[in-house]
Amino acid sequence: MIDNSKLKDHTKKGDTLYTPLNAALGDTMQLSSWGRDHLPEYIWIASIIDGLGRDEGLKRLYQVLRILNAGNMAVADLSSVFQMSEFQQENFYSVLDHFGLKEFIKPFSVVITSDISSVFFNHYADIGMNVDKEVDYIMELIRKCYSFHDELTTDVCFIVVWSMAISGHLHISANLQGTTDALTGYWKHPHSDEIMRAYRPSIRALCQSAWTFSRSGFPQKFWKQLGEISPCREIYLRWEPVVENSDSFNKIADRTMEYLEASNEDKKLDVKYSVIMGLTCYIYKLYREIIDNNLENDISGHISFRTMIETYINLKYLMVNERQKPDIYKMYKAYGIGKYKLPMAKIREGKFSVSSESHVDEKMMELLVNEDMDESFIDMSLGFFDKEKIRKKFSICGEDDLYEIYYEYDTNFAHGFWGAVRESSMLACDNPAHAFHQVPDYHALQKLKSVRPDCDMLMKRLFNALSTQNPYIILPDFCLEQITINVQKQI
Repeated sequence: MIDNSKLKDHTKKGDTLYTPLNAALGDTMQLSSWGRDHLPEYIWIASIIDGLGRDEGLKRLYQVLRILNAGNMAVADLSSVFQMSEFQQENFYSVLDHFGLKEFIKPFSVVITSDISSVFFNHYADIGMNVDKEVDYIMELIRKCYSFHDELTTDVCFIVVWSMAISGHLHISANLQGTTDALTGYWKHPHSDEIMRAYRPSIRALCQSAWTFSRSGFPQKFWKQLGEISPCREIYLRWEPVVENSDSFNKIADRTMEYLEASNEDKKLDVKYSVIMGLTCYIYKLYREIIDNNLENDISGHISFRTMIETYINLKYLMVNERQKPDIYKMYKAYGIGKYKLPMAKIREGKFSVSSESHVDEKMMELLVNEDMDESFIDMSLGFFDKEKIRKKFSICGEDDLYEIYYEYDTNFAHGFWGAVRESSMLACDNPAHAFHQVPDYHALQKLKSVRPDCDMLMKRLFNALSTQNPYIILPDFCLEQITINVQKQI
C-alpha cells in the first residue's frame, strides 16, 4: 500500500498539482488493476486454494506445476494456456484433473465460453450445471480476492511467482536474502505468523514484476461475460436530516432577523444599510429555503450552501474595505445592476430569443436595471467585482478555511464535476461480477450528508461579522450569546 503523499510534495505545473509518482514517471508509467486486469487470469488458482484449504491447495498446485514444467507448460495465466495448441491445452487440463481439481475449475465454464476458448469450454462444460449456483460461487470467490492485499490473493501471487521460478523465467539475486527467504519459506507458515508480515509484501512485489497485459483481451471478455449473466446490486447511503429541537440555531436566526427588522428604521434610506441587509436577507432566505424545503441532504442544498458562502464573502469584503473605499456599497450595486443589464440587452437586441414561459424575464430585468437611474448611465463589467478574484476575497476577509474546504467542495456540485456527480447521482454496485462499477441513480435513492450544521455555522459567522466588523448593525444579546465561534477577526 502506497502512503498518501502530502500536498507539499506535489509538483505544480500550470494550474495542475501532479502527484510525486506522476511527476517523476509521467507517460512512462502504465497503471493496471489487480481485480480488473489480472484476477481473471489467476482465478482458477484462487478456486483451488479456497476450495481445498490453504495447505492442501498450495501442496497440490506445487505438484501440478512440477508435472506441467516437465512438459514446458508451467504457466499460471489462462491467456497463456488459451494460446497453446489444442493438444497442449488438453494435456494441461488433464494434469489438473489427475490431481482432483476439475470440480474447482468447472464453474468457470459458465463465463469462459466457446468464443473465448473452445477447448476449455468443451473440457469443463456440463449440461447439468446449475448456472445460477456457479455464478454465485464465482462472485463470492471474486469478493474474497478482489483486493490485492488479501491473504488469499497473496497465496495466488505465490503460485504465480513459483510457476515462474520453476520454469526458469524468474531469477533472484543471491544478495536479495529477504526475497529468497520469502519465496522458499512462504508456504511453510500460516498467515498468523509474524514472519508473514514481511513475506507477503515481498511475494506481491515479485508477482507485480511478472504482470503482463493480455493481448487476447481475456480479462475484459471475462468481465463482460460475467456481467451479462448477473444483475446489479445497488448500494447507497441515505444520510438522515438533522433532528430539529428547541436548541436549533434557526430559531435564534429567525428571532434575530425579526429584531433587525424592528430596530433599524432610522437607516432604511442608506445605501450601505440597503446593501448589508439585502445580502444578509439573501443568505438568510437561502438558509430558510434549505430548512423549510428539506433540501439539506440534496444536491440543491449543497449548491445553495455554496451560494450562501459566496454571498457572505461579498458582504464581508464590502465591510472590510469600506474605510478605504467609502463608495464601495454604491460600486457593488452598480456592478450587480450592470450584470443584469447585459443579458437584458442581448434579448432586447435579438441576439438570442427566450420563451415567454422562461424564468428569464426581460421586462423584470429592465424594470430593475432602470430602478435607480436610467440605464443609459449604467456600465457593464465583464470581470470580477472590484477586480479581485474570489479566492483573494476569502483571504482578505480572513476566511481561508471557508474557501479551501467548504467552497472548493461544494463548487463541485455547482459545476457538475465528477466527484459531486459520483457522490450524489451514481450508486455503487456490490456485484463483484460487475467489477464494482457505478450505477446511475435513476430513482433518486442516494441522499447526501446534511449541510444543515454548516449552514448554522455560516449564519453564526454572518452574525458575528455584523456585530464585530460593522457595529453599524446592532444585534440582540440573545444572538450574541450564541455566536461564539472560532473565526479570525479582521482588523
